[in-house]
Amino acid sequence: MLRSQVSTFLEIDIETIRYYESLNLITKPARLSNGYRTYNDKNLEEIKFIQHCRSLGIGLEEIKALKNLKPASDCTSANVIIEKNLKLIEQKILDLNLLQIQLENLSKSCSTKGTSENCGIVKSLVKESLSFKKTLLKNKAQDHGHKNESIQ
Repeated sequence: MLRSQVSTFLEIDIETIRYYESLNLITKPARLSNGYRTYNDKNLEEIKFIQHCRSLGIGLEEIKALKNLKPASDCTSANVIIEKNLKLIEQKILDLNLLQIQLENLSKSCSTKGTSENCGIVKSLVKESLSFKKTLLKNKAQDHGHKNESIQ
C-alpha cells in the first residue's frame, strides 16, 4: 500500500506518517523500483497502535518506550507510563471542574438585561483583571526593592 493509500485507509495525514517514520516509530517501509514507499500489514499495525496510544493521550516518547518493550520483559514499565498519564488526566479533570465552577459563577452574575457596561460578567472579568494588575505591580515593586537592598 502506498503512503497516500495508508493515509486514506487509516485517516491519517501523510505528513504525520512521515513524522512517525523520522522518529523511527514505524519500521522503515520497503521501496518500489520507482522509489515509492510501500507499507505492509506490520506498518499499518504500527501506525494503528500509535493512533490508539495518541487517542489515550500517550506521548510519542512514551509510545516509543512501549514499542521497545521486549516480549519477555515484565509489564511494570508499561504500567508506569499508563499510571503517569492517568494522573495527568485526573489533574486535567480537576482543572476543568474548577474552570466549570468559575464559568458557572460568572454566568450567575449576568442578568441578561441591560447593556454591557452594566453586565455582571464584564464587571467581574474587569475586576479580576484589575486585581491581577495590582498584584503584578506589587510584585514588581517588591522585586525592585530587593534589588536595591542587594546593591547597598
